[in-house]
Amino acid sequence: MNSIQKTAKTSAVLILIMAVIAPFSMIYLPATLIVPGDATTTANHITASERLFRLGIVSDAIVFLIEIGLCALLYVLLKPVNKTLSLVAAFARLAMTVMQGINLLNHFLFCSF
Repeated sequence: MNSIQKTAKTSAVLILIMAVIAPFSMIYLPATLIVPGDATTTANHITASERLFRLGIVSDAIVFLIEIGLCALLYVLLKPVNKTLSLVAAFARLAMTVMQGINLLNHFLFCSF
């Protein structure tokens, strides 16, 4: 198996892992814990389901780390097609990942562990 095929398969596996993990922290968890317009009830739900809340933070962190790896892998994979566009796409994805990391940092800074 050549290098490009190995890179493509690794990228595909990481994207599939993200597709399984990300909906938990982005869809299921907010729907379960957050009550729009009622901060007290939301805080009570988070306090009552602390393990679920922490699992959401861990899943966000895993997605964040996968995103960093995907930036590099997709750049390497798409560089033979067009180096400039591949670099632009990698920087755009990296910028998105930085924003995701800043949001994740808020969880760590403002949640008592």
